[in-house]
Amino acid sequence: MRSTATTAVVSLFNPDEHVLKNAAALLSQVTQVVIVDDGSPQDPSHILQELRDLGCTVERLNDNSGIAQALNAGIAVALASPARPRYILTMDQDSLLDDGYVAALEAGAEKAEEAGVKVGMVAPASIRGLPTRRAGVRNGITLGGEPIQSGLLLPVAVLEELGTFQSDLFIDGVDTEYFLRCQSAGFNAVIAPDAALNHTLGNMTTARLLGADLSFRGVPVKVRTAASWRYYYLFRNRILLSRKYWRGQPWWALKGFLADYRHLAIVTLLAPGRLERLSHAVAGISDGLAGRTGQRRAG
Repeated sequence: MRSTATTAVVSLFNPDEHVLKNAAALLSQVTQVVIVDDGSPQDPSHILQELRDLGCTVERLNDNSGIAQALNAGIAVALASPARPRYILTMDQDSLLDDGYVAALEAGAEKAEEAGVKVGMVAPASIRGLPTRRAGVRNGITLGGEPIQSGLLLPVAVLEELGTFQSDLFIDGVDTEYFLRCQSAGFNAVIAPDAALNHTLGNMTTARLLGADLSFRGVPVKVRTAASWRYYYLFRNRILLSRKYWRGQPWWALKGFLADYRHLAIVTLLAPGRLERLSHAVAGISDGLAGRTGQRRAG
């Protein structure tokens, strides 16, 4: 049974045929799916038409404006619909939903509200089999830590009260900023215990040291990396968000810095492409300290 309470909003960038299967899975669970192409330079017209044929509402941005702006555009379309939703489900193009996912998130939201917990967002209990972050239990409800944007259920009433995503971050930290904004306003991230998301977190690559692949007991050692250019936004936006929220969230700020620089040290030591990755990170740190926002400036 498809939910009439939730509209899914999906951001696309240079999509391939896999998005059709993902969109079909969404359409089996919600009555409206809004697709926003974020100014893809590789013409996606044929895929967008197939998405329309499936029953999706499709919007195209003229320029690559970042995931926050793309999601905000989709949310605006959803809220202007005559069938106004109670919830928005934000999705990446490479996330595939299992049956019952949306219903599990909605049930998590309703149970939390009944228990007197103010819900700012609802996250799945696991992503690719790995438990999502937890932040204790309140009134029998499991609270979540910092979530990822894909597969996240957002009450429309909270979006209207707090505003939508911070578009000048462009990418990376967009979900974190909204989470911190919710916490600052007294809203909580809630875990839906019966929801699991099939979503890839970064790329796994074989660790190399001094030109040799590393293994442990005959099993190759793997490290997780993001695309090299993403390290600019990861490190810049960490600084921008810490400046904005450190007074109210000092422990979050400290843990975030420690985790990011630990990760950078590991991938610089063990992952191919280390110089390019490090160059992007250093540029991000520089621009973060300078307070620069938006899409990275050329040169």
